[in-house]
Amino acid sequence: MNERLSRLEPLFKEAGIKAIEAARIVIVGLGGVGGPCAETLVRSGVKHLLIIDHDLVQPSNLNRQILYTTDDIGKKKVACAYARFTAINPDIFMETSTDFIDSISMQIFNQFKPDFIIDAIDYIPGKKALIAYGLTNGIPTITSLGMGNRINPTKVKIGMLSETKGDPLAKMLRHDLRQLGININRVPVVYSEEMPRVKARPVASYMAVTSTAGLLLANYIIDKIITR
Repeated sequence: MNERLSRLEPLFKEAGIKAIEAARIVIVGLGGVGGPCAETLVRSGVKHLLIIDHDLVQPSNLNRQILYTTDDIGKKKVACAYARFTAINPDIFMETSTDFIDSISMQIFNQFKPDFIIDAIDYIPGKKALIAYGLTNGIPTITSLGMGNRINPTKVKIGMLSETKGDPLAKMLRHDLRQLGININRVPVVYSEEMPRVKARPVASYMAVTSTAGLLLANYIIDKIITR
């Protein structure tokens, strides 16, 4: 057993560790939610990862986005994440992309052949494309909903899109997916039961909330890997 994972082996057993190391995971979005999710997966033994984000690091990211520091401002998020994750585990097999996700850019998924897809973006057309791709191809996909303008991390939950209330992003996504004929009872999400505290623009974000969402996403995937 790799000493790096020696504290996980009693929990997941050798078979679980091997399954985690073999899993191929796509993470779209490396911000306040996707960053903690990705790092948790890497530190938990995931070795095959495709990370996608078209953004550069901005000063306003630093209050909540764990992957970046002041030295990273102006750099591509995927480049910073790649450097960080390979420093954590030099044996990782990682691909990066700065593609803007829509229904046209799914070719990269076909090439990578993921076992799981994690959607941590806030762009509705991209979310629709990811969910539709996952359902069409039988790939378990989980989506993050709105975490902005909220302050209570204990209200963040995993459920189905059909269960969500009081989330403008979820409302738009439900409507659009129904238009595509997608059953929203089949769309797992991480969401907050907390109503937005403010209507700030740009959206206000608090690390305790966004990171909790990211950790729940990662745990959802790890659980699926070791129990399937």
